[in-house]
Order: sequence, then C-alpha cells, then structure tokens
Amino acid sequence: MIKTGSKFLLLITSTLLGVILLSMISSFILFKNVSRLQVKHDEVEKIIFLRQYEYELMRTAMAFTEAYSPDKTDQGSQEFDNWFNVLWSRSQSIDTGIIGANVKNSGFDYKKLEQSIILIDKTLYQSENLGREQIEDVRHKFTALITNSHLYHQQRDSIYQEVELEKQQTIFVYYRNSLILSSVTLLFGLIISLFLYRNNKHLLDMREQLEYRVQERTIELKDKNIELKQEVKERYAVEEQLVTSQATIESAKESAIQQLNYDPLTNLASRRLFTDRFDLSLNAAKRNHSKIAVLFLDLDRFKHVNDTLGHSAGDKLLRKAALRINNSLRQADTAARFGGDEFAVLLPDIENIHQVQHVAERILKELRSPFKLLANQIHISASIGIALYPDDGTTAEPLLRKADNAMYKAKEKGKNTYQFFTQQMEIEASNRSLMESALHNAVKNHEFTLVFQPIINQRSGRAEAAETLIRWSDKKSNPISPDQFIPVAEEVGLITKMGEWVLREACIQAVKWHKEHDLTLKISVNVSCRQFRNNDFASTVKKALVDSQLAANKLTLEITESLLMVDDDNHIMEQLMAIRALGVHLAIDDFGTGYSSLSYLKRFPIDVLKIDRSFIQDLLVNKSDAELVKGILSLAKSLQLTVVAEGVEEIAQVEFLAAYHCAYFQGYYFSKPLSSDDLVTFFTLNQTNKYIVDDLNQV
Repeated sequence: MIKTGSKFLLLITSTLLGVILLSMISSFILFKNVSRLQVKHDEVEKIIFLRQYEYELMRTAMAFTEAYSPDKTDQGSQEFDNWFNVLWSRSQSIDTGIIGANVKNSGFDYKKLEQSIILIDKTLYQSENLGREQIEDVRHKFTALITNSHLYHQQRDSIYQEVELEKQQTIFVYYRNSLILSSVTLLFGLIISLFLYRNNKHLLDMREQLEYRVQERTIELKDKNIELKQEVKERYAVEEQLVTSQATIESAKESAIQQLNYDPLTNLASRRLFTDRFDLSLNAAKRNHSKIAVLFLDLDRFKHVNDTLGHSAGDKLLRKAALRINNSLRQADTAARFGGDEFAVLLPDIENIHQVQHVAERILKELRSPFKLLANQIHISASIGIALYPDDGTTAEPLLRKADNAMYKAKEKGKNTYQFFTQQMEIEASNRSLMESALHNAVKNHEFTLVFQPIINQRSGRAEAAETLIRWSDKKSNPISPDQFIPVAEEVGLITKMGEWVLREACIQAVKWHKEHDLTLKISVNVSCRQFRNNDFASTVKKALVDSQLAANKLTLEITESLLMVDDDNHIMEQLMAIRALGVHLAIDDFGTGYSSLSYLKRFPIDVLKIDRSFIQDLLVNKSDAELVKGILSLAKSLQLTVVAEGVEEIAQVEFLAAYHCAYFQGYYFSKPLSSDDLVTFFTLNQTNKYIVDDLNQV
C-alpha cells in the first residue's frame, strides 16, 4: 500500500514531468517559428533579380528618350540598342531561368512584359518610317512597364510586411507561453527540492541504519574469511618455503660443485678437480705399478689475439681451443684450465711413451687448424711440456712444475712442439729462478757497467764511433754473459728499465768524453723491442738527449729486424719517425739473421745496416756467406745505407770488405769492448796509428 506522502510526491513529480514536456514542445515550436524569420536564399535572389530588372527597364526608357529626341545622335541610338538587348535578355531569363520561374510564381505579369517588348521591337526595328505617334506609343509602353513593375514591388512588399508581422506576433505568443511554463517548472522544482530536503534526513538515517547492519554483518563474514585465508596462506607459505629451500639448497650445491670443479669459461676441469683426479690416478698407479703422464700446455700467439681482436675474442678462442683439446683425449683422460691460456692434461694408465707422444701430436694437430673468429682466420699453435710418473716425481705438485719447465723448453725450441722433462731442465729452471732474483736486485742496486767497442771508418782507418754494451758480474765478480741475462730480462720485463739506464748513461758518457778529453764521438746504443711496445720511446730518447745535452746526430739506436716485422707496424713506424725527426740515426743490428726484406728497408727510416758476425766469421771459407755479404753491400749501396761489419777479427776479412766498399768495421781485430778510460786511450792512439791493435786488446 502506497503511503500518503509518497502519493503526494508521485503527483508532484508527474505534474513536473508534464510541465517540462510542455516546455520542451513550446521551445521546439518557438525555434521553428524563429527559423521562419530567416530570409531564404531564393527570396534574396528574387528580390535582387527584380531590382536589376527594374533598373534595366528604367535605363532602357531613358536611353530611348535620348535616342529618339529631336537632337538624337548615333551614340545615343547605340546606347539604347545595348540597353534594349539587355532588357530582351532579362525577359528571356524570366521565361526560362530558375529565378525567373520563382518570380512568375510570386505574381509577376510576364506575358504583359513579353508582349510589350515584342511590340516595341516591331515598332522600332521593323518599321521603315517611324512617325511621331509611334515614338509616343513606345514611350507609353515603357512608362506602363515601369508603372507595373513599381506596383508589383509595392504589392509584394506590403504582403511580406504583413506576413512578417504575423510571424512575429505568433513567436511572441509562443515565447510568452514558454516563459510561463519555464517559470512553473522552476517553481515546481523548488517545491520538490524543499520537500526532498525535508525528507533527506529521515532517508539518511534509514540508510545509515541499514549500512551499519550490513557493515556489521560484512565485517563478521570478512573476519571469518580472513581467518580461513590466513590459515590456508600459512599452510601454502610453509609448503612453498620448504620446496624453495630445498630447491635453493640443491641449486647452491650444484652451483658450488660446478664452480669448484669446472672452469666457468671453458667448462674444463678446475685446478681442484684436476688435483683430485690426479691423486686418484696416483693411488691407482701405485697399486697397478702403471705410469701417468702430465701435459702442461700453453697457447702460442694467444697474447697477439687478445691485443689485436680484444679479450672477448680471446675468450672465444679459449673456449674453442679447450673443446679441441678435450676432443683429442681418451675418455679416461682429464683436461683442465690452469688460468690464462695455460692448460693441463692428465693421462692415466700409460703403457709406453708412444701413447703420450700420440696424444701430444694429436693436440698439436688440432690446434694448428685455423680458428674462425669475427670473420677472421686465426692461426695459433701450442707448446707442450710432459712429465711422467714415477720417473719425474711421485706427487702432483712436482710433476706439474716439471711439466711446466718442459713447456718453456718447448717454446725455446721454436714452439708448436712438445718436450719431455729432463734433469737438465730442473737445473736450468733453478738457475733461471736465481737469475731472475739476482737481476731484480741488480736493477735496484745499479750493479751494471758499460763497455764500449770502437767502430772504424774504412777510408780513414780512424775510430769514429763506439757501440755501448752492458756488462754484469755476480757477487764473486764473475762476469755473466749478456746472452744469459738479457733474454731473462726481456721475459720478466726488466729490459725496459735497463735499456733506459743504458741510453741515459751512454749519452752522459759521450758528452763527458767531449768536455774532458775533447773527444767527439758518435755513440751507438742497442734498443729492445719491449722499449718500443710498452712506452712512448721517442719521449724517452728526447729526455735522455736533453738531460745529457748530447747532440742528436751523435746518437745511433740499434734495433733488431724483428721489431720491424710486428703486426702493429703503424705504431712502430710512428715512433721511429718521431725519433728520426729528433736527428737520431737508426741502425738494424744483426742484419741478415732475421726477416731481411727490401720492403721494410724502403718503408722505415733506416740509416745503417750492421752485418751479423756469423756471416763475417766464415766469409773467407764459405762461398755462400761471401756472396750474401756482397749482396748486402750492393743492396745498401742502392738504398744509400751505411754498412757496418761486426765481428771482424782478421786482416783478410778487412781487405775483403774494403774491396767491396764496406764503410765501417767493428771487431776484435781493432779492439775488444773497452771501459770508458781505456776507450779514451784507444782513441788517442788511434789518431796516430791506422788500424791500431795494441795491448788494450789483451785486456
């Protein structure tokens, strides 16, 4: 049953909806009538059209009056003809055009216009004799047409005015009704708003009570649901934690085992796994009285790949090399990476030495095949050292150390080969270790000395230069050959400091000779390849010249052919050109023993060739050496290079070299390397005695 208050509200709402509907209808009718006030486009065109017609009619009548006046002229007649033709065109457009049809529909008397124009045309243009009466008749016709047109305009304007006033009155009525309905709607809206405002509190209270009851029930259900979800979640969490913990433990265990036992880059065995398997193999070998072989392997030219293609390419090469090494082994063998480009291989159950040789040769063959890296064909090789159980040791550590020593011996033999360990290697390794330690102390304590070997001018027979040579003695003052300590210094990286010291001291000594003994002497200094590769050597040379105040043209740097054959020859070329720009001369030492090539002699800024002593020694008994020396002298002459012959020890050698125009001699025939003071004495005597060989040679 509907309550009284609700009925009242329903009634007011229905009334309000009716009023709103009536207001909308009234607004629509008002809009429609207002739109009727707009002047239509065709009405505008019709008005313009008739205005033009009336204007043309009046101009034609005026032109007629002027043309047919007593003082008429040809110009007046022409103007009338033009305007009459325009009137004819207007008549035709009324008869045939769209706007003309609209004009006729609005009440315009076109027939009368057409008849009048035809009669005027016949009267004026078809009559041969035009009299006064005919002219007056034409004038009356024009006057009638103008009058009819004026009356049409008056009638039409009056009709439009009445219509428009009627429209405006109608619109006013609708506008008034719409305003009343809108006011009533506003009033009813205010009443309903007041009513709703009064009942709003009661409705809000009812809503609040209902919401409170619903909220209480919802909270109760939610709490129960949360309790259930929490319980389920806790159970799932415990189970998931158990599963995760177990998986983490297993993963960590596998990862730890993997990292502990395998190299992450090559996936070969780690040092630890290799040692464990080595110990197991040793125990088995002791029980079975069998042999074990240990191979220690180092990749040749790997540093070159790293330097030229980058470490990423180097890592790829290591992975591919490791795969090839592993594929060369038996199933029971173990390959491990010991770091860098060093690998170790364990061969258990060896029956004879041929098995070891076969595996080593197979590894070398696999590694000799080209590697494809970054669209480049890379060629490398390996040096392998081999130690045997129980011949060379009974535990892993000494066997690995001895295999390492044998590997270095394989490198000394020219690389790309293998070498079994011998006791002589043990002695050499021990001596080398002692040599390295002693060299470090010698560099630190400045234990080196310099000696100088004169260089003789062939034409004058006088000493003009001297080569600087480094000397070193042990604690018991026993001399150590440069052939022994220079290669070690090269390998351990001490040669750079030693070379800088020699260069500086030689420059200082040359200046000292000049100041103290008035001895102007060119000084020659040997330079290591490492000095060019590791530093900006041109700056080092410049600093030595500045510090010593030696003239640059008094210094010659002797380099080996191997320096000119490196891959990064642009860097070497830049440094050599910078040194040459200082005014320092450049000589190739031991020429003929390396990669003698006409191409680099033309490319690099070389001034002097020093023929190696090995060719001079057998010059008189070996025809090949004699021809080679002749060829070098001829080549040097063509390239305008100065030649120094090293190792000259006999007068016959001097005569042979002089016959083929060798410019300078150096050797024991003239003098052994001398101390600074002895060299001053030698030069003093040499100024008065050509090719002097005195007691100094016996020192």
